[in-house]
Amino acid sequence: MQEYEQSKAVSAPANEVFAWVSDVENLPKYLPPIKDADIEGPAAEGSPGDRVKMHVEIPDRGGFESEGYFDVDAEARTMRWGAETERDYSGRLTVAETGDGESEVTVHLSFGPRSVEGEIQEDSSDDRNPLEESLGATLESIRRQIEEGSGKLPPPSPED
Repeated sequence: MQEYEQSKAVSAPANEVFAWVSDVENLPKYLPPIKDADIEGPAAEGSPGDRVKMHVEIPDRGGFESEGYFDVDAEARTMRWGAETERDYSGRLTVAETGDGESEVTVHLSFGPRSVEGEIQEDSSDDRNPLEESLGATLESIRRQIEEGSGKLPPPSPED
């Protein structure tokens, strides 16, 4: 299993940041490939939270519909998501209070053998990692939205 994790400071209180990032309607505002996201009902048996349906567009790969679970624990300021079937993919986002109205957002991604991680890495050049770049773009987009009210960064192309 391949793991990725990055963190970023955000100049806003943790509860405010978490309330914004955990609203499913805001996912397209900070996740580079997500164009639209909606809760469709309860998650499949064995998965936590709700079922989320998303329209995803990946550079050089096109657009597609994706479904998975989306689970929010407001008390712990943690949300989890992942594929319900066919793919080995999951993620976790936490928001920690760091003091003086500042917070730190940490995103952790896990890709198993049935995920797109291998395909994405194969399509990229040896000197870069588009998944690390996408994770960085997600965190920077969260910071920009919260601090500046500006838009998200585009997803990195596997071939740049």
